[in-house]
Amino acid sequence: MADRDFLGPEWLLTTKEAVWLYHEVALPFRKTCGIVDVHTHLSLQQICENRSLVNIWKAEVVDERYGNRDHYLLQLAAKFPPFSYDLAYDPSLSDCEKWMALGRVFPYLEGNHVHQWLHLDLKRVFGLEECLGPDTAEHIFRVTEEALQREEMRPQELLRRMGGRLFCTTDDPADDLVHHGMAKEMIPDIIFLPTFRPDVYCNIFDKRWRENVERLCALTGEDTTLRGLVEALRKRHAYFASLGARASDHGLLEPFGLEVEEKRAEEIFIRAYEKGEHFAPHSPEVRDFISFMMHHFCEMNREHRMVTQIHYGVLRNANDSLYARWGSDTGGDVTLDGVRVVENLRPLLSRFFSGKSKDESHLVLYAMSHECLHVNIALERAFPGVHTGFPWWFNDAPHLIEQALLEVANSSLLASMGGPVADGRKILSEGSRFEVFDRMICRVVGKLLAEGQISRRGAAFLVESLMYRNSVRIFGLEEMLAQ
Repeated sequence: MADRDFLGPEWLLTTKEAVWLYHEVALPFRKTCGIVDVHTHLSLQQICENRSLVNIWKAEVVDERYGNRDHYLLQLAAKFPPFSYDLAYDPSLSDCEKWMALGRVFPYLEGNHVHQWLHLDLKRVFGLEECLGPDTAEHIFRVTEEALQREEMRPQELLRRMGGRLFCTTDDPADDLVHHGMAKEMIPDIIFLPTFRPDVYCNIFDKRWRENVERLCALTGEDTTLRGLVEALRKRHAYFASLGARASDHGLLEPFGLEVEEKRAEEIFIRAYEKGEHFAPHSPEVRDFISFMMHHFCEMNREHRMVTQIHYGVLRNANDSLYARWGSDTGGDVTLDGVRVVENLRPLLSRFFSGKSKDESHLVLYAMSHECLHVNIALERAFPGVHTGFPWWFNDAPHLIEQALLEVANSSLLASMGGPVADGRKILSEGSRFEVFDRMICRVVGKLLAEGQISRRGAAFLVESLMYRNSVRIFGLEEMLAQ
């Protein structure tokens, strides 16, 4: 039986002002502006191929054809037998059997936003009101499997139906970006831009670092030296910029940005590449090498008027067993405590984002640990080119979004904050994620309006700014979207 109050019209909207803002301001504005998502992990190959999503298991949980995994859902469901990682990746089981096992444990996820997201997909995309559980799993699988065979359920049409206008993918500098060229011809009504993600060429603590460096230098015809690596990355950065890239993205253990001499960086490179020394993630060598590289990346971004995005404070693959068996992006990541932000970042910010030159670009700073949010906000106030990023990954639950937006409103400016990012791999969920963001924006701004802290006109302005205008302005997307 359907629960009519679950995900109802006023879901997440806790004041009459929030209800007014959502229904009278946000909904009409979203229909006009569409979705602009500046940080995704969508597979552009999947979108260009435009094949059926096949079934709800592949669309929502695991589709190894394109490396799509909902690690949020997997890590929560795996806490309750009979569901497990072994079951999720068992090639002897059918997708229906896996979905049925998920259905048996899914009621235990009530209260977590992952439970809400999946049901919002079922409701908005398929018109299904039932909650996933042991008695509904098979029915939901069969109904959605049939629906997903229809033309209007193919990836490109789904993105159109959701109002997709512009998506930034996340790409290795060595990628040929062939699908970005294909998408420009095949899907002219939606813009897909690459994002430069060079982490694997900086992480000297990773056992695959040497292999990655050799691959990139061979691709670009550069020597496997420090200067060769920097030049190889510079060439690929220019190639990304030629295809319209508007940003680089950096996932850092800590936000390293110290001033480091080339001699010091070259010494570390030689020790890591030629002598095969292994460095721990928290070692001074890792700190100094990544700091040196970050200054070069910011130089490249300044040259091409691209945004620098840094998300920090996560230890990747903390669960060794998960990583050994299933690889990365399976739910084994954890947030760090005791991250040193200011002392690491101050030199980088002073050089590139201080406001001393009109040629400076922007830095969007995402703290993966909520305890670092106030530091980001203080840096945003001190450095004109810095913006606090919208909460995502470990911070995209409704109550954490609310806390973050209120803290930014009280300590800095909502009109300067980075806009929402889905950080998603699932085509099916883009619309649902942005509906949650829109509702939470209206909830927070509605609270400020209800308390008399802002004007009615100012409330509408802030809603539109957070939903769309901030991202467009910070990432310089005005001309692209006007075409």
